[in-house]
Amino acid sequence: MKKILILGDYKEAEWHSLGGADAEFKRILAGFELTITEDYPDMKLADLQRYDLIINYIGGWGKRAGSDFAGALLGYVAAGGPLLTLHGGIIAHTLPEIEQLVGAAFTGHPEREVLEYVHVGEHPITEGVKPFSMDEEPYQLEMDNLAKVQMILEYVYRGEKYPAAWVRNYGSGRTCYLSMGHDPACFTNEGFGLLIRRGAQWCLGEL
Repeated sequence: MKKILILGDYKEAEWHSLGGADAEFKRILAGFELTITEDYPDMKLADLQRYDLIINYIGGWGKRAGSDFAGALLGYVAAGGPLLTLHGGIIAHTLPEIEQLVGAAFTGHPEREVLEYVHVGEHPITEGVKPFSMDEEPYQLEMDNLAKVQMILEYVYRGEKYPAAWVRNYGSGRTCYLSMGHDPACFTNEGFGLLIRRGAQWCLGEL
């Protein structure tokens, strides 16, 4: 059974807590062995390498994580470890190496509203996932032109399309970013749940 390490925050989350989302992860990723923890700041590369996949749902990059942990995570992925980042896991202004790893920088977002998510081309992650709508924050992102991402999903906001999900290689590792996941209610959306599971499978090389 593949082991997945899910990293996030509870009481010290700045915006997006693992509270409630943890139960949804267990439901969506049934069949995997999950470790869900907020005890990541002191983790070393050897600690991360015990797992087949890391899910980054960290809500306290600027508050709790430092360059030592960032270096361990970059080393994990560069050496072939897969990484799935959700929603606020991209917000790491004090650690630009994490933004570069994910492939973009968060610049802000308008008020939350119902957004339509549509495919960009074809990809194994979105195969069988129909376009869907959900109440979510319209994340505004500055893409890293050097990251060479493959966009797989966009959202429609006020008639314009914006990046919503992509994949990229980093060193020998596969990474995927999904911009959804503000709170536990988002995880109950069927389309988003499928993207999480299929994103994990793709990162693991199972799709």
